[in-house]
Amino acid sequence: MRIVLVILVALLVAAPVASAKEDVRAHLESTLPKAAKAGTTITVKWRLYTADGKPFGAGELFVRLRGQGAVTRADGTGRDGRYSARVKVPRGGIRGIRFGLMGYRTYPDGRSEVAPVYFPLDNDPYESR
Repeated sequence: MRIVLVILVALLVAAPVASAKEDVRAHLESTLPKAAKAGTTITVKWRLYTADGKPFGAGELFVRLRGQGAVTRADGTGRDGRYSARVKVPRGGIRGIRFGLMGYRTYPDGRSEVAPVYFPLDNDPYESR
């Protein structure tokens, strides 16, 4: 019974955090060089905002570029809803882009795992999935 109570309390505490991220969207603010060669480092700039247009801020934000069977990732820096990252172009060039927040899931037995949250991109030049 005690475990059930602990789980219920954890879910109640986590629910507002999860719902706060559900209405956040990303907006790409830099132009991505579609012909960039693999291994080239580019700067990606983006903005995060809520449904009512307010800036969204968080730590452990990242950008992920998808190429031909390869993915590169870089941590974002910034504040007040505006972020940037220097990231290498993956093998095969840029074929997709995603913006996310690094999250973690902890289980009752003490195990934990990485559980990133991805934001919908309102102006996706690649229609990333």
